[in-house]
Amino acid sequence: MTEIDARALIAGDLAERRRERLQHFRPAWLLTAAIPIVGLVLTGARDDLWAQPAWMLGLQALVWGLALFALPALGLGLWFPGRAARVVLGLLAAAVAFVVAAGPALFDMSYPTGMEDHPIYQVGCASLTLGAGALVLAVCALSGAFVQRRRSAGALWLAAAIALLGVLTTTWHCVITGLDHTLPSHLGAGVLMLLVAGLVGAGLHRRQRDRA
Repeated sequence: MTEIDARALIAGDLAERRRERLQHFRPAWLLTAAIPIVGLVLTGARDDLWAQPAWMLGLQALVWGLALFALPALGLGLWFPGRAARVVLGLLAAAVAFVVAAGPALFDMSYPTGMEDHPIYQVGCASLTLGAGALVLAVCALSGAFVQRRRSAGALWLAAAIALLGVLTTTWHCVITGLDHTLPSHLGAGVLMLLVAGLVGAGLHRRQRDRA
């Protein structure tokens, strides 16, 4: 068997595995995508959603793409970018998530706050972030998504996607933009969801690998 044949066989085997994984996780992905949609239908989208600055809407669209496509593809082993690309992607996801969670007031303190903040709103937004994230986390756990990669780093990419979906659901629901509200109840809850999902994902990954 020539070297070219061996490479072709390996490439074909990897492609087949990717197709199998994609087919297996397509229902889970559809359910995951439905969770923030249903959450927004039940809680209502913010009245000024499309009145936000164009640059903020662009960043939110980017985070949706990262959360629903790029990060899950990495976590499930459907996409294998180089090390440098992974580092850039991780830094990009963290940066845009911070800006989106904090909101326009991060750069313009005079940006309209929408309504007066109240502790109950902070509890509500944090609960929505954690609740949406928890539902996606459950889908990932039940579908076996956390154990698709040999290394636990795959679980961390999925945890990041879970946290982003929770933050975005709340961002598209909550009209309050003051930093004293968004930093603890949007960003803070998102960081907490990231830690919880990361720990759960790493634990499931370790347990499955130990069994194998």
